[in-house]
Amino acid sequence: MKNLLRILGMILISILAIAGVFWFYLNYDDDDISADISGLIHTRSVDIPQIHQETNNSVSQQIILKDGQFSTTDGRKLFLRGINLGGSTKVPYAPNIGTHVSEGFFNGKDISFAGRPFPLADADEHFKRIQSWGFNFIRFLITWEAIEHKGPGIYDEEYIDYIRKIIEKAASYGIHVFIDPHQDVWSRFSGGDGAPLWTLELAGFNVKNFKETDAAFVHNTHGDPFPKMIWFTNYYKLAASTMFTLFYAGNDFAPHLKVNDSIPIQDFLQDHYINSMLRVAEKLKDLPNVTGFELMNEPSSGYVGIKDLSKPYNTVVLGLAPTPFQSMLLGNGIPQEINRYELGSISVKNKGKEWVNTQKKKAWLPGSGAVWKREGVWETDPEGKPKLLKPGYFYKKNSRIVDFNNDYYIPFILKYQKALHAVKPGWLIFVDNVLFPVPHKLPNLKKFGNRNWVNASHWY
Repeated sequence: MKNLLRILGMILISILAIAGVFWFYLNYDDDDISADISGLIHTRSVDIPQIHQETNNSVSQQIILKDGQFSTTDGRKLFLRGINLGGSTKVPYAPNIGTHVSEGFFNGKDISFAGRPFPLADADEHFKRIQSWGFNFIRFLITWEAIEHKGPGIYDEEYIDYIRKIIEKAASYGIHVFIDPHQDVWSRFSGGDGAPLWTLELAGFNVKNFKETDAAFVHNTHGDPFPKMIWFTNYYKLAASTMFTLFYAGNDFAPHLKVNDSIPIQDFLQDHYINSMLRVAEKLKDLPNVTGFELMNEPSSGYVGIKDLSKPYNTVVLGLAPTPFQSMLLGNGIPQEINRYELGSISVKNKGKEWVNTQKKKAWLPGSGAVWKREGVWETDPEGKPKLLKPGYFYKKNSRIVDFNNDYYIPFILKYQKALHAVKPGWLIFVDNVLFPVPHKLPNLKKFGNRNWVNASHWY
């Protein structure tokens, strides 16, 4: 009995400790911090202890995989100390459209990312600091938008040239890199970063109405203050859910949506994504410090696998939390009463329901139509009332329960790997597990043989 009480007591203490940390995080606010810094020790970056550096820091050997470990070509095992570079890469450099900037936001063509993560003139300063802190490996972020923002097949050669120069500079400091085609919730225009504006317009979206229709929650159009930890909820909204579904499984679930009335949108999107990365790959293939390419940061399965579109997601969604079906109706100009959730001191609180899109705006461009209505997922009856016809539309295909990893994700992984290894067979291919809207296990790629796979799963 005493042992049981002791165990229960330890569990209670642990719960209280975790709750305390959680409460502090949710209620921490930089604005509440006093400006008085008297008595504090000012530590500059140059005061951080530095590691011993070899005289010759240039990269001469490519990193390979040997017996499941990172190694040099002469057989030495490596312990890599990595850093992400960097968050600023997600937004344009010229004009400087940060996530809080509304002016010029909807101009997705006349932009440049050359200068992200930092101008070439500043590269020595940054890489010298990174090197002095002991880092020798960089996850180098790029975005599809940065490469192909002007339109399908139109590449920003200035940006691609800039990438090469920056990575050459990293090599002079003994730093290896792998390329991360970064995205969050599909695109800047759906609340994150990644894909060009034209991809959303190709699907028929009118991004200027995303705010009113709750198709996406975007900092640039919402303004400040911006709620904490709200950005990832876009994975559960109409824009990102639709685009990821089209990208991975459009041939099955949107067979009538074709580009130029001939090319299935899944094939068009995947081919342009891969071709953009190939354009970068061709530019970098002779650099020994380029280790390989990641597939895609934090991909989503979209609507694929959802059993009932009328049901809420089985996870906490902050802010407005429509069901998938309600999202489709909001996007088609049909007002809905939606639950709103907010972070409380120790839990998420239901703040009640509110009517959304009372202006009856549409998330679709005139003449394009709502893709899921056109595919027969739902309809409006003669009285104009919406009716969900196929609640399990994305759950089964040809009477078989779909498996996102095996049916859609792995085929794309293999397609991507084949294309990149045609440029340089020795490159490593870093693969993430799918996290949203529900977590998936990392696909078992070993059955396809040794193709230089690297488990790039995000631990959280």
